Amino acid sequence: MQNMTRNICLLSLLTLASYGLLPLQATALSQDNEQKSTQQDAQMNDEAEGVNAPVAGTSSSTTIYKVVGKDGSVTYTDKPQKNAEPLAFDGKTQNVVTAAKVPPPPPLKPDTPKPKYRVVIKSPAPEATIRNNLGEITISATQTGAPKAPIYRLIFDDAPIASNNSGVFKLSGIHRGAHTYKVELTNNTGKTLASSPVQTLYLHQASALINN
Repeated sequence: MQNMTRNICLLSLLTLASYGLLPLQATALSQDNEQKSTQQDAQMNDEAEGVNAPVAGTSSSTTIYKVVGKDGSVTYTDKPQKNAEPLAFDGKTQNVVTAAKVPPPPPLKPDTPKPKYRVVIKSPAPEATIRNNLGEITISATQTGAPKAPIYRLIFDDAPIASNNSGVFKLSGIHRGAHTYKVELTNNTGKTLASSPVQTLYLHQASALINN
């Protein structure tokens, strides 16, 4: 029976072909195939969009998946995988790092004012004339104001002669004539802290010819 039906269909096709009706049938079959192909393409696109569509509750731009491996390791990725679990993030979630508070710098200590040392010569007076046949001279100095330096140093004729903490210097064997002198204040290491002005004195000695 089936063979007879197939033969009838073949005869019908041959008949249609003889009358020029076969191309119409072929065109209808071609259009039907094109419609089926278009429907299949649309279905495939819908499926692809369904895979890439963001999961509800996650970011609309990128979906993050959590993948747990067989060894228990956890991996996060933006590519869908088998057994991948999509993660939902709050829309207000932000990666914020709080900067460590830096303590303010300590206030600068005010500069300690440097102490001002002062020394003056009490005697002899500037340009004084001293008469002493033995060449003995006493020079006395003192400090004014505070603080006090520990050491006085006498500079006589541009050379250091003696140092002490009293400021009184007794010299002997000085030759007659003009002599310059000043007194300095120093610390224990010899550093000069202050100095008096340079003064001049004149030592006179009696001549032996006059006495004879």
